[in-house]
Amino acid sequence: MTKGLRRGPNSSLMSILDLEDRVLKKLWSTGFDSLSEPERVVATIWGLEADVNNGGFHQYFFNSYGDLAFFAPAALRLIGAHHAAEIVERANQLFGPEGPPRDRKPRQGMLLNELRNRAEELLSSLDDEFYKYPENIGALLESYARKEIDFFNS
Repeated sequence: MTKGLRRGPNSSLMSILDLEDRVLKKLWSTGFDSLSEPERVVATIWGLEADVNNGGFHQYFFNSYGDLAFFAPAALRLIGAHHAAEIVERANQLFGPEGPPRDRKPRQGMLLNELRNRAEELLSSLDDEFYKYPENIGALLESYARKEIDFFNS
């Protein structure tokens, strides 16, 4: 992720990492539905990048951040990462027209059972596409957060 988020001269400096930390604490204490749209964007993109970059889409869907996969394409589009959004949409389609379940246990069951044979090859291919970073997601997220700085500083 990016290093800092500046509002301008003589104004407060909020680190993008501090922002992410604050949003993630709120996510895990009050739930996704309690977050504002800017908070949802930050939490969703942070979780996507953390899991996919650490262990690919399989890890993302297997872990708790996969609960947010339904919102990931929209979050990426909101920051201008349209190609990455398409990659995530294709990954989500593995689970069928409804996408991945928002609950971790059923999603894990699908990955371990009925999707097991199809998932490995497809997700590996999408991992490779994602790792090429067709857009600078960190910079786009920082730019988005700058536009929402008044919200995040309130």
